[in-house]
Amino acid sequence: MGPSDSLRQSQIGASRQREMTLSNDTKPHHLSGHGAAEARQMTPNKGLIKLALMLLVAGISFGVAGAVCITVMYLLSLASIGQDSASSHGISLLESSRLGGLSIFLIVIFYTVVLVVGTDLTLSDVLDGPSINAATAIVCCSLLGLAEDIKSDFLTPMLRLGLKFLILGVLFWSWPEVTPNALGIVGLDSLLAIPFLAWVLTTFFCVGFINAVNMADGANGLVSGIAAVSFFIFFREFGGPLAAILMFACCMFLILNVVSGRFFLGDMGSYGIGATIAIFGLYAVAQGEMSAAFMAALLAYPCLDFIGSLTRRLLQGRSPFSPDNDHLHNRLHFQLKQVLGAGVLSNSATGLLISGGSAGFGLVAYIGQWWPITSHTWIWLFLLQCALYLTAFKLSGRSRPAPQHSELL
Repeated sequence: MGPSDSLRQSQIGASRQREMTLSNDTKPHHLSGHGAAEARQMTPNKGLIKLALMLLVAGISFGVAGAVCITVMYLLSLASIGQDSASSHGISLLESSRLGGLSIFLIVIFYTVVLVVGTDLTLSDVLDGPSINAATAIVCCSLLGLAEDIKSDFLTPMLRLGLKFLILGVLFWSWPEVTPNALGIVGLDSLLAIPFLAWVLTTFFCVGFINAVNMADGANGLVSGIAAVSFFIFFREFGGPLAAILMFACCMFLILNVVSGRFFLGDMGSYGIGATIAIFGLYAVAQGEMSAAFMAALLAYPCLDFIGSLTRRLLQGRSPFSPDNDHLHNRLHFQLKQVLGAGVLSNSATGLLISGGSAGFGLVAYIGQWWPITSHTWIWLFLLQCALYLTAFKLSGRSRPAPQHSELL
């Protein structure tokens, strides 16, 4: 073998190594804390201790219903479908399940059926706000994600994006009451006053928010924490059974996800939660029951992460849809794992710090009644969160290796 052949082999080997590393770092659901440093499989004793802890927390929080739901979710996490094997990430990792979204979906369906069959409530009473059409759209979006969770690339990214536009476009066209006609923003309100433009803008916003939630789902407890807070507030304000069921289901998933680190929302979870929060929020804003500024303060992190990521990639001359490992949760996790190790603890600490610092901050302000939830004054809290996001993003990037990215998938 000549010198040129040796050099070529060396380059090929280096390229493969970079691809393996990148495939691990750019998967949106598998930040290195999703098991990167836990190269060995979880021992049976450790798994039983974690299960006992999860059952204890769920039982104390929600009684027998909580313990039963944790058990069902745990068993579902062991199913052979929807599994991410260790070898799929380029290095040896713990196996994990992407069926967390399916578990939330099943819990919602179960309790909805119980209420409709076992009480005097009708399906409309359970939904209490969102229409049957909205529920259908949420289910359709969720099923798009489930197809990806069960079989990767079963539907191409562009096809999934197009179908989301179609599903939500039909929903907002058939249910104009959910489309806000004013947000208190000069210029934008003039556009929303035109029904067709309001429909287009609402559809684009909702699809964008679903993708933002999917993109932000990169650490244990991050999206599920934001969702649990959001549904708690929706339940407090509207009192509907559906919001209570969703809050309960998200709390159960949060416990299992944070403690075990082996059960992820998957695309079904992020699509379904994103669509549900977006539709709940749009309905509340359109009916004048919440201000857009309040919703922005409550859901700041997914929106800031999404806008920041698209902007960063465009400035780097890349496709805005090309994945990378330079989100705030990636940066923060890098810093935390230096102290806590690269296992589940640092991953869960990352997700809880971000969800607590965004939606949790909003929850404190809401419970403390800083302002009425119909007030536009909440924009100041949103601007504060913007400043905190930029500061944390800058500081958490110190001493961190250069971020990696891949081509558009």
